[in-house]
Amino acid sequence: MAKLIPGKLRMEGAQLYETSQIEIIKEKDHRLYARVADEEIRYSLDDDLVFCACDFFQKRGFCVHLAALEHYLKNDHLGQELLQKLENGQEKKEEVETQVTFGGRFLESIQATNSPKIYQLAAQGQVEAGTNRIIWTLRIGLIQTHKFYVIRDIPLFLKVLENSKPYMIGKLYEASLKLSQFDETSQFVLNFLQGIVEDESENALFFQNQGRHLYFPLSFFEQGVSLLMDLDEFQFDHQISSYPHLVFQDFDGQAGLFSFVIEEKSNYYEMEIFQQVGMNSFYKGQVLFTKGTFYLLSKEQASLLEKLKKVPVDKSGRKILQFDTSDRDLLASTLSQFKNVGKVEAPDGLRIQSFRPSFYMEREEDGSIRLDMQFQYEACLVTNREELESLPFASDIQLEKQIFQLALSAGFEADFRSWRQSLKADAVHTFFQEVLPAFEALGELRISESLQELYQVQKPQVHISSKGSLLEIQFDFWDIDQEEIDRAMKALVEKQDYYISSSNQVYYFDDQTKRIRQDLEELGIEELQDGAFRARKSLAYTLSRLFEDQDQIFFTEEFRHLAHDLTHPEDFPMKELNIQAELRDYQKRGIQWLQMLHHYGFGGILADDMGLGKTLQTIAFLSSQAQADTSVLILAPSGLIYNWADEFQKFAPDLDVVVVHGLKSHRESILAENHQIYVTSYATFRQDSEIYRDLSFDFLFLDEAQVMKNAQTKIAQSLRRFVVPSVFALSGTPIENHLGELWSIFQIVLPGLLPAKKEFMKLSTERVAQFIKPFVMRRKKEEVLTELPDLIEVVYKNELEDQQKAIYLAQLQQMQERLEQVSDWEFQRNRVEILTGLMRLRQICDTPALFMEDYQGESGKLDSLRDLLVQIAEGGHRVLIFSQFRGMLDRIEQELPDLGLTSFKITGSTPSQERQEMTKAFNQGERDVFLISLKAGGVGLNLTGADTVILVDLWWNPAVESQAIGRAHRMGQEQAVEVYRLVTRGTIEEKIQELQEKKKNLVSEILDGTESRGSLSLAEIREILGIS
Repeated sequence: MAKLIPGKLRMEGAQLYETSQIEIIKEKDHRLYARVADEEIRYSLDDDLVFCACDFFQKRGFCVHLAALEHYLKNDHLGQELLQKLENGQEKKEEVETQVTFGGRFLESIQATNSPKIYQLAAQGQVEAGTNRIIWTLRIGLIQTHKFYVIRDIPLFLKVLENSKPYMIGKLYEASLKLSQFDETSQFVLNFLQGIVEDESENALFFQNQGRHLYFPLSFFEQGVSLLMDLDEFQFDHQISSYPHLVFQDFDGQAGLFSFVIEEKSNYYEMEIFQQVGMNSFYKGQVLFTKGTFYLLSKEQASLLEKLKKVPVDKSGRKILQFDTSDRDLLASTLSQFKNVGKVEAPDGLRIQSFRPSFYMEREEDGSIRLDMQFQYEACLVTNREELESLPFASDIQLEKQIFQLALSAGFEADFRSWRQSLKADAVHTFFQEVLPAFEALGELRISESLQELYQVQKPQVHISSKGSLLEIQFDFWDIDQEEIDRAMKALVEKQDYYISSSNQVYYFDDQTKRIRQDLEELGIEELQDGAFRARKSLAYTLSRLFEDQDQIFFTEEFRHLAHDLTHPEDFPMKELNIQAELRDYQKRGIQWLQMLHHYGFGGILADDMGLGKTLQTIAFLSSQAQADTSVLILAPSGLIYNWADEFQKFAPDLDVVVVHGLKSHRESILAENHQIYVTSYATFRQDSEIYRDLSFDFLFLDEAQVMKNAQTKIAQSLRRFVVPSVFALSGTPIENHLGELWSIFQIVLPGLLPAKKEFMKLSTERVAQFIKPFVMRRKKEEVLTELPDLIEVVYKNELEDQQKAIYLAQLQQMQERLEQVSDWEFQRNRVEILTGLMRLRQICDTPALFMEDYQGESGKLDSLRDLLVQIAEGGHRVLIFSQFRGMLDRIEQELPDLGLTSFKITGSTPSQERQEMTKAFNQGERDVFLISLKAGGVGLNLTGADTVILVDLWWNPAVESQAIGRAHRMGQEQAVEVYRLVTRGTIEEKIQELQEKKKNLVSEILDGTESRGSLSLAEIREILGIS
C-alpha cells in the first residue's frame, strides 16, 4: 500500500479495525478522508498525499492509524469497494497525466526553434572523367569564419541531420547538428535532398563514389542545380572555365549551335554540317552545355543529333552528306527536322509544294474495278509517274506515301491507274462503308453508276403492334416480293449485314435497321414466327422509349394506348373505391398505377418510401377489385400480419379478411374456408407450401418483399413455383446491395420481364431502367412532402414470445383474481399495489428481464423493434426512441451495434450540460439513434435532427406522449415526422390504446409512474384487464 509499515503496528491497526474505531468521512478527488481513533487521516494511492495528524506520523511517515485504515481497505467489503474506486480513479488520473505529458512534449516538439544560423553549404560541380557525368561536391562551412569542409559521406550527413546527432566540422565538434542551424538557402537544399531519397536503396542513384559526390538524374537535374545555385557559395567547372551561375533553356533551332547549308550540284545535293566548338553533351545527348548555358533537348532532337554525331569528317575537317537527285522530295520533307536543331540554308528547288488529289472509280464489264487518280498542284496537273518524277520542285512525299499505301490496301496498285478484282458479296459492304470513305478523306472521289449499283441499301419500315398477350414487330420491305422478304428476314435473324436476292443482287441493311435489330437482340427478341418477331407485352414501354422519334418505326393505335398507359398511369381511368379513408393525390396515383397494371395483366413493385401508405394503397386497390369470389393472398413478415388485419378493419371493413396463423391444424381449417383475403407470414407460407399449391388465388401481395432478394432461398424458390395471375410486391428498399436483388423479386412479380440473371447483371443502369420503369412505382418523401401531413402516426404491432406469454398470462390471471371481487374501498386502500401489478404487465410486454434477472427468453417487442430499425436505417432516417423503463433503453442500446447503428442516450441522471452537447451533436448529424427516458424527454430537448420517433411502451397520458413526439416535431423541422407506437397484440397495451381513442384524457399518468394518481377508476382498470 502507501508505506512499508512494521508488522507490530499492522497488528495494532487491525485491532483498531476490529473494535470499530474507523469512520469514513468522505471520498473526493481520488483521496479518502477518515477518522481513526479520533485522529483524522488523509489517504491516497499517491504516497506524497498520505497524511495523519498524529505525532508518530510526523516523525516516521507511517503510524498505527494508517495501518488500521489499510487493513480496513483490504479486508472490509465496503473498504474493498472504496479501494477499487480509488484504483480506478488513479488509473484515469495517470492516463490523463500521461496524455497531458505527451501533449506537452508534442507542443515542445513543434515549437519553432530560434537557433542561431551558424552553418551554410557550398556546392561545386564538375564533369567526372571517364563517365562524362556531372557530379557535385558539397561542403559545410561556418558562416562567421567562412571556412568550408568537404562532406565526405552525404547520406550519412543527411541522417545525422534528421536525427540531430553529433558531427565533426573540421576540428569543431557539434553535439547535436540540426537543420535549423543552417541558413535558409541551405535548408532548402537539405530538405530537397531528404525528400528525393525516400529509402536507403536509392542512395546509390543520387550519391556517387561512396557518398562523396551528389549526382542528379535527368528528371531532377534542373530543379536540383537551381537550388544549388541559390547557395552563397556555388561554382561549376567545365573544361578550363568556372561558372558562378548557370542558365537553363529549352533547345531549338535558334540557339545557334548548329547550322546546315545545302547546295544543288549537277546530279546530287550536298549538305555541310556546322556546330559550335567547346560544346559538351550529357545525359545521352538530351542536355547540351556551352558557355554557361544548359540546353534541354526533346528525344527527337537528341536522336537526330546522335545520328549527325556519327557522320564522318572528311580530310579537310568538314562534315558532309550527299543525296541523289531522286531523293529530292524525301530530303525536302526532312528539312523541318533539321530546322528544329539549327539554321537551314537550302535552294528553292527543295521548297515543298502540296497538292489536292482526286479519284475516280469505274466498274469494268468483267466486274473488276479501275482506279484513276490525279494530283492537282498550284501550277500543274499530274496524271502519271513520269510527270510526278519530272516536277521542278519538291512534292509532299508524305501525302504521296499515304495515297499509294491506301491504294495498295484497297487491292489496287501504287500507281495513277490500276485495277483490282471484282468484289464478292461479303466484301461490298466493307468497300463502300470503309474503303471509299478513306479515299474521300484524302481528296475528291467520284464513282460510276455501274459501281454504285453494287451497293443497294434496304431501309424497311418497322411496325409494332399489340396482339393479344404479345407484341408483334414486323419489318416491311418495299418493292420486293414475299420470297425476297423471307430472305431478308432470315438474314436479319442470322445477324447478317446483307442478303442476296434470287437474281444475285446484294442488298444491304441500312445502319438504323441494324441498330433496331441489335436492340431487339439485347431485349431477348430473336425468334421469328410467321415472318415477324414476337415479344412479351411487358416490353411495350421499353420498345416505345427505345424507338420513339425514329421515322422508320410505326406504332399501331392499340400499342400507343398501351405504351401511353404504362408511361402515364395517372391518365388511366380509376375504378370506384370502397374505402373509409381520405386519400392523398399521390396515393390515388399509386392506386391508378396498380389498376392499370392489373388491367394489362402485369405485376409490379410499389416501392414508396416508408410511411407513404403502401398498405393503404393496396387495400384501396383491392376494394376496387374484390368480388364475392375473389381470392387474395398477402404474405408479410410475422410481426406485420395482424397490422394488415387491423388496417383492413379500419379502412375496408366490408372485405372478408382472415389471418392464417397459429397451429398447423388451425391454419388448415382456415384455408379450407372461403374468404376473400388471407394474410399469413412468409415462414408459415413456406411450411404450408404444399397446401397452397392446391389453392387458387387471383392476387398475391408480397409485403416487405426484400426478403426475397436472394433468389436461392427456399421461400423465393417456393414463390417462383406458385402461379398467381396478378402479383405485386411492396418494398421501400427493393435494392439493398446490388441489382441481383431486384432481379430476384421480378422473377416472382413479373417472370420473363428481365433477361437471364447473367445477362441482366451486364446491362447498363439505363437499360435496366428501360426494362423496369413502368413496373416500379417509387415516391420519396421529399417528392410528395407538400401533400404529406406534418405528422404520420403508425401503430406497429408485435406478439408475445411463448415464454414471455406464459409469464404475462400468469401475472394477468393473478391480477384478474385479485380485482374480480374487490370493492371501491379496497381498491383505494390497495391502489399502489394494484397499479404496480399493472406496471409489471407493461414491463412483461417489453421484456420480463426488466424485473426477472434470470429471464433468458426472447422478447417479441425487441424482435419487432429490430425489424423496424433495419427498415428505418435502410431508408436513411434518424430516430428518437422513448421508453419509460431505463432497463429497456439499456437493452436496446446493446442491440444497436449489431444493427450497424450508433447512439446517444439521455436518462434522468444525465447532467444538463451533457444533454445539450449530445443534442447539438445529434442535430448536426452525428450518430443514428437517440435513446431517451421519460424523465429526460419531457422538456428542454430540441431534436429536429430526427425524422422518426419510436414509442417503445405507450404513455397513456396524451399530453406526455405529445411532449415526447414534440422533441422532433417542432419549429425548425424540415421533414415530415413518422411516429411508431409499438403495441403488443392481445395485451393491456391494446386495451389502453382503445381507451385512449375513446377518451383522450381518460388514462392517468399513474401508469407512467408520475405523481398524479387519481384519475383511473376501478371500472377502467377492470376493462383494461378484461374483467367483465
